[in-house]
Amino acid sequence: MTKSQLTQQEFLRDAMHRLDMTRDEFAQRIAVKRKTLDNWLLPPSESARGMPDMAWKFIQEILDKETKIS
Repeated sequence: MTKSQLTQQEFLRDAMHRLDMTRDEFAQRIAVKRKTLDNWLLPPSESARGMPDMAWKFIQEILDKETKIS
């Protein structure tokens, strides 16, 4: 799945599901504070914070690596 196919929230929830991780575990795995992850999971709005492109790519690399291992 590419960035354009999913919303930020869908992408993050799918990644956590595929990796079978809680929010705390996932935040630690991608090296962000839990509050940052929570902000990224907020519905789109003026106050919502967009995830940097580097984070999208990093998470996708984690998912790609896990897929090869499985």
